[in-house]
Amino acid sequence: MKSIKGWNDWYLHPFTLIYLLAACLNNNLRQYLSALIIVCIHEYGHYYFAKKFNFKIEKVEIMPFGAFLSLEDYGMHHIVEELVMLLGGLVTHFVLYIFISCFFTSDYLLAVNRLVLIFNLLPVYPLDGSKILLLLLSLVVDYYQAIKIQIKVSIMSLSLLIVLYHQLGYLIIYGYLIYVNYQYIKEFRYMVIRLYLNRLESNPYKKIKLNYKYRFYRPYNNYYLIDDHYYNEKQVLYELIKNLKNS
Repeated sequence: MKSIKGWNDWYLHPFTLIYLLAACLNNNLRQYLSALIIVCIHEYGHYYFAKKFNFKIEKVEIMPFGAFLSLEDYGMHHIVEELVMLLGGLVTHFVLYIFISCFFTSDYLLAVNRLVLIFNLLPVYPLDGSKILLLLLSLVVDYYQAIKIQIKVSIMSLSLLIVLYHQLGYLIIYGYLIYVNYQYIKEFRYMVIRLYLNRLESNPYKKIKLNYKYRFYRPYNNYYLIDDHYYNEKQVLYELIKNLKNS
C-alpha cells in the first residue's frame, strides 16, 4: 500500500488502482471515481472528528469498494466522542446532497450519495450503524452482553442482505464483511478486557450506577451491592477480567 502525498495516514490499496484501470478501460472511470470520492468524503467526516478528539489513528485505507478508518483506541474514549465521530461521516451526506443539488444536478451522484448513507446505517459490523447500535446498547445493557447482541444483529443483517441482494458484483463486499465479522467474533473478548484494563487506570464517567450483579455498564461509574457487601468498580473489574480470561 502507498500513502497519499500530504496525507501520511491515508493509504491507497493496490487493488483500488486495478479497479481504476478496469473502470478506465470500460469507459466508466468518471462514475467509479465520483462514487469513490463520495465514500472518501464520508470517511473524512470520521477522520476529522477522530483528529479533533485525539483518537490514535492507525490508517485510512481506500479500498476498491470503500474507505475504512482504523483507530487503535476505539472503545477507549468517552462514548459521546465516539458517537460524534461516527455521526461525522453520516452528516457529510447531507452536505453533499446540498452541494450536488446546487452545482451538479446529477441523479447518479445523488443516488450514490444516498446509497452510501443507507449502506453505512446498516447494523452490520464494521459499518457505522453497528457501532452506533453498540453505543446505544451500552447505555442499558452490560457491555459484554451488548457486544454479543451487536454480533447477533450483525450476522442476521448480513445474512438477510446476502439473501436479498445476491448479485455477483457484491461478492467482494460480502466476502470482506464476513471476514471482518469472523475476526470480530474471535477478538471481541480481548477488546472487552482491554477496556476493563483501561478503566482500572481512569474512568471519565461521573454518573453512578448501583448494580446488584456482576455487570459492567460502560458509560457509568459502577458500584455494586452484592450479598450485603459494597464494592467499587475497580474491585469488580479484576473479577470480570479473570472470568473473561478463563472463559
